[in-house]
Amino acid sequence: MTSKAKRQNIRRLCLVLATQLMMGSAWAKPTSITFIHFNDLHAHLVPHWDKVRAGQGTEIVMRGGLARTATLIQQIRNSNPNSILMNIGDTYHGGVEALFTNGNAIVDPVNALGVDVGVPGNWDFAYGPIVTRLRYAELNGVETGLLSLVQDSMAPTGEIKRPNFPNLAANVTYTMPFWKAGKSFLPPAMIKEVGGIKIGFIGITSDIVPRMHKALALGLSFLDGEDNYRALIEQHAKALRAEGVQIVVVMSELGLQKNYQLAQVVAPGLVDVLFSAHTHEAVFVPLKSKSGALVVEAGNDGYVGRMDVAVENGKVVSRRWKLLAVDQSLQENPEMKALVEKARAPFLVEHPNLTLPSIVQGQTLDKPISSVLGYVDGALDRRNVLDSTFNSAFAEALRNAGGTQTALTPGFRFDSIIAEPGVPLEDNTVAKGAITLEDAYRFFPVSYTIGTASITGAGMRTIMEQNLDDVFAPEVFRQSGGWADGWAGLQLTVDLTRNKGERIQSLVWKDSGNAVTSAEKITVTGCIRPMDETGVLCSYSGFESVLPIKNPSTGKPWTVIDLLANMLEKGQLKPVKKQVTDLSQTALWPAAPYVQPLSGIRHKQK
Repeated sequence: MTSKAKRQNIRRLCLVLATQLMMGSAWAKPTSITFIHFNDLHAHLVPHWDKVRAGQGTEIVMRGGLARTATLIQQIRNSNPNSILMNIGDTYHGGVEALFTNGNAIVDPVNALGVDVGVPGNWDFAYGPIVTRLRYAELNGVETGLLSLVQDSMAPTGEIKRPNFPNLAANVTYTMPFWKAGKSFLPPAMIKEVGGIKIGFIGITSDIVPRMHKALALGLSFLDGEDNYRALIEQHAKALRAEGVQIVVVMSELGLQKNYQLAQVVAPGLVDVLFSAHTHEAVFVPLKSKSGALVVEAGNDGYVGRMDVAVENGKVVSRRWKLLAVDQSLQENPEMKALVEKARAPFLVEHPNLTLPSIVQGQTLDKPISSVLGYVDGALDRRNVLDSTFNSAFAEALRNAGGTQTALTPGFRFDSIIAEPGVPLEDNTVAKGAITLEDAYRFFPVSYTIGTASITGAGMRTIMEQNLDDVFAPEVFRQSGGWADGWAGLQLTVDLTRNKGERIQSLVWKDSGNAVTSAEKITVTGCIRPMDETGVLCSYSGFESVLPIKNPSTGKPWTVIDLLANMLEKGQLKPVKKQVTDLSQTALWPAAPYVQPLSGIRHKQK
């Protein structure tokens, strides 16, 4: 090649490179957006023991605490200024500080995190429809005044504090007042521009609020059904794309199982990531789906998720996920620590003298929440989806308290971790089996009383079968509520791979070994919730002669907290041997990756 030809080639190459540079396509680096995923705080303000996977087993470690969470969030922001903090689901409910303040004690610390966008969870509706509206809804002056007046007359607690960040909920509309009927309760979606990238957010809250108690959903309608949710996501995702949005994410409190299913069926290319909450599942490897969307969930308050999404030429070119532990290696942020200490101070004085802000349920707090109520000689928690150690122990103590043949306690997902005495802990101490008043409220951050009732053996079996389907249904939009309920005095043999209504293979009395017959009348101790209809115990209908159990020292019905405290003080809460046998030997956490099976448990032909 001649020198003249070489010069011409060089000129051509320079011209091409110059053109590409002017068009912004040569040597241009992708823009990386960091999504910080924080879910299911459940009002945890301080570090606490947690049970996490360790190989094929588990270990007890110290996790959480908003002062350390704030430090971790700031570290992520420092590494990439183009960061967005999302707070998804169950924020202002879950502990004693929240319960006695209608969630107010949690608001200021969470606001100080600098959240960009959030979604309420099912338990954020649990203070009732008035508090829900005062906390979340866009209200005019007249509406705020009327609601505040009603709130003050029902439960004088002062103002209801509000989050300082936008919250979304595409799946909730008003049914009343009439002038709002059909309108969105909260904005369904929003667009935020970060680092020159337009990002679209779709928010979905939990669909189980009406099933928790119809009073909690008063004046609101919650979308139901897989097809409806697929259509909802597609509608908003298409609208966002039409606005020039380059990244579309869904923040959903439907739970990992439902969110994973939705990712399979939505139209491809519309959604980049579904950020899940509600089921407290720690997703270490993103779930891939047929639509191309990734699905992740960041456990609970003991983790923060980081999703780095790179955009080049208007297209998402990479998505990288990491689950980060909020552990003791993190320094506590001093400003957040001060806010937390201020929120907790009223609950740590010698005589708190606090009363629950509710006209339908009486509960007082007359000792510091650090008080040790008693000791147990075994591990207690709710980390087994089918047969949790705490539910079994509490149900047995409940049966004795009620003098009944059996007892029923709900399968909540929240708990405290009580390690078996003698187990080495992360802080170089040894577990003693102590349960504090704060632990008690972590097991039951709810307000209900205890009562007795009766039901036929057939009725009890129907309730048990329904609960198993709520937890393990392969059609995940049939699933509802938490994990499996606890029952006392029974030995249950199941096959989780059987069809709905056929999972129980045998049901016998533990003491006698006799089968529970369909016709026999069975006495049960369980929970009576405020404003329950006749014949309802622990949210299940079909019971007869529902009567409260009286606290002999007050003459009033036992509240669940006071009864648990009394049991602990008398040493009546004792671990119980395994009560449920699964013939299918379905692998459960920690042998399986998730506490609740990702796609339910499918029927196997016998």
